[in-house]
Amino acid sequence: MADPVETAAALVIIEELFDSSDDEDSSVTVPLHFGVIALSMPDERAKIRRYAEEVIPMYTDEVFRRLFRMSRDTFSVLVDFITECLDWQRHHTGGYDPIPVDKQLYVTLWYLGGTDTINKIADRFGIGEASVIECRKRIIKTILNHLKSRFIKWPSPGEMAEEADVFSQRNGFPGIIGALDGTHIHISKPKDHPQSYFNRKGYYSIQMQAVCRHDMRLTHVFVGYPGSCHDARVLKNSDIWNNGLQLCNNTYCILADGAYPIRRWLLTPYRDNGHLGNRERRYNHYHSSCRVVIERSFGLLKGRFRRLQNLQTSSIKTACQIIMASSVLHNICILQKDEVSDFLEEDGDQPNHHQPVPNIVENDAEGVLKRNIIANRLV
Repeated sequence: MADPVETAAALVIIEELFDSSDDEDSSVTVPLHFGVIALSMPDERAKIRRYAEEVIPMYTDEVFRRLFRMSRDTFSVLVDFITECLDWQRHHTGGYDPIPVDKQLYVTLWYLGGTDTINKIADRFGIGEASVIECRKRIIKTILNHLKSRFIKWPSPGEMAEEADVFSQRNGFPGIIGALDGTHIHISKPKDHPQSYFNRKGYYSIQMQAVCRHDMRLTHVFVGYPGSCHDARVLKNSDIWNNGLQLCNNTYCILADGAYPIRRWLLTPYRDNGHLGNRERRYNHYHSSCRVVIERSFGLLKGRFRRLQNLQTSSIKTACQIIMASSVLHNICILQKDEVSDFLEEDGDQPNHHQPVPNIVENDAEGVLKRNIIANRLV
């Protein structure tokens, strides 16, 4: 029988080589005391025996984090969360032994964290392709049914005050409890109305709109609108549009860029017509330095869960579920103080804000007045 320690060491070497190789026809052969592990890409399929049971425990913490996109501690916390949510055994109807929760989570995280095909994931974990899909489906369903409302939630009045204080410490911009923006999630060509999902960047996508706090935690997520829709239209069709003032406690505000309409609760920058004064330019600079946190949040989300960079599914429902579940996991990782530097990337799928802005006129008097008051006070 293969020594699991040696097997783990070989797999780590293989994965390091695969990560650094751009040659699709390359193969890797690693000699071990008990024989040879040979993997060839992409024609041959080699199953890895007892990968979850014997190999993963042998990984260093660094390798574990690189492969599963979170620390071991965060993974353990997540296993406990999921186990508490559901009696997994009661769904077993006989036949093969049920797949343990931790293995199902490994499979799901591998799917979310990379771009491997379903059959490659099946081979790695020594299970069938149907089982990979079922593991992903069950973990995501549990996250959405039991953890979403717990970890993606609007700040309480007390948390709003704390959030505003943290934001104001950056440059004195008052009353901020979050930043709002949208990003495109690349998908396969949908079966129904594909032209609606073809965006200005030249690919099929769905829109993800989100609000985040100063630490990049998401407090509101709205997904599913076709990629051809403008940001302002997505906002106006989300539940936050009619409830924004109440959500901000009639006092605080959210920052957004110039693609959005100004409101008392939603502050945008001054439009640069080439004649901005020092006051307006200073306001825009401070506004941008605070608002950039939402772009960083999207970059972290897609950097940690790389599947979101190109979701190969034509099912809009499945895509939305994957995005929302990834957003929950994103927040859990932040709350667990999981290191972010390795996963933080620039979000290249920000909407094109140079496109014509439909029906955006700065006619909200209260919003304009509030912006002017803040601009006068910033130094």
